[in-house]
Amino acid sequence: MALPPNQMAEFAKAARDAVAELEEPLKTEAFRIILQQLVGGRPAPAAAKANASLQSTSKAPRKKTAGSRKEKQPQPPPSTLNLDVNALKKLKAFCEGLDLNGTEQVAFILANFARLHTDLEVVRVNDIVYLHRMLISQRVKVAPVNDPAHWARALRWLNAPSRRRQWLQVSGDGYVVSNSGLLQWNEIEERSRKKGG
Repeated sequence: MALPPNQMAEFAKAARDAVAELEEPLKTEAFRIILQQLVGGRPAPAAAKANASLQSTSKAPRKKTAGSRKEKQPQPPPSTLNLDVNALKKLKAFCEGLDLNGTEQVAFILANFARLHTDLEVVRVNDIVYLHRMLISQRVKVAPVNDPAHWARALRWLNAPSRRRQWLQVSGDGYVVSNSGLLQWNEIEERSRKKGG
């Protein structure tokens, strides 16, 4: 549902004020996260007061539409990843030269990065969301997906027998790269090597 322009402007101003003390590239990333939380109706930690004042000044309550009658899905747990500067450089180098179009392709590539370069035993939706945001903050050209629900769907599709991929398999509350996924990853790496010279 699209927000009225004046409400979106208020949210943008509140997010901008909340990150005023930060420096780039953290400032831009924090702005995006806070704005996304404000638009989604969740208070951002640094902008909780700004959000409260915005809610008190909003003119009319939101009307429920047919699309908003769906039950809200529980939010997945936040990512435990916190990449340092060296790990961010590694992420950028890992993804450069790969086809980063389409949510399934990007989710699969990021799941392999998590498998090879982090301590995660399983990858979850918010791990993919976090890694994707880190790519964007480094100005890597990547599919512009912001909604965690899209990443959740991509991870499910990468596990669905009906889609004849099954590059991931469910493990507890997350996913791991399957044997067929390892074969696919080897093919992707081989194509990337040939392409790169």
